[in-house]
Amino acid sequence: MVSEDEITIKDASQEVFQAMVDFIHNKQPDWKECDLSFLASLYYLADKYNVEDLRDMIIASFPDQEVTKDNVLGVAILAEDNILLQPLSETLYDVAARFMKKDFDGKLENALDIFTEVNKKHALVIFKVMERMKKLKSPTCEHCKQFSCLNGQGVTHQNFVAGATVRDMGCRGKGYCGIKKLIEIDKVNELRFTGSKEDGTEVFSYVMDPARYLYRC
Repeated sequence: MVSEDEITIKDASQEVFQAMVDFIHNKQPDWKECDLSFLASLYYLADKYNVEDLRDMIIASFPDQEVTKDNVLGVAILAEDNILLQPLSETLYDVAARFMKKDFDGKLENALDIFTEVNKKHALVIFKVMERMKKLKSPTCEHCKQFSCLNGQGVTHQNFVAGATVRDMGCRGKGYCGIKKLIEIDKVNELRFTGSKEDGTEVFSYVMDPARYLYRC
């Protein structure tokens, strides 16, 4: 007999479900320690229970994940396995394509090395990655203008990008509020900046807090 205090989890592991509960109670996981399969499962739960902030944080954590020649195909396969979760799938495919474009010097013929006899069953996945490689016009992010995208990283004086969009983590659960775009570093105090809100209103001399303001590309 199941106790009224017990919850039956049918579509995720206990660890993944606990991670979502912890996040709701303001305890974030160490994103760099989470593997992509774990994050994909966590995204599924965040989407199912409409935890928007968690979805955003998971997507933002992908640039910090280690992608290698040994696991890049696995990243693309995970993207295809989650094709119904479009933001997740698109981001994973982009991660795989950007790695291959960079690692294989943007040459499709070099990327064909992963198309071995063993990988024939994943031909569709490999084709999708190569199509994305062709569409990547530049190795720099169109939003933050950096070769290595700043998405999910905290805003600092060293990496400040005027015009970049950010997420104000001080506004979690409060709807549209806080800073949405960076404008310029304060001319008097380089540890402060000018930004703008959702409605375009400029705000001045905000403290450059990398734990609060995260790039959102």
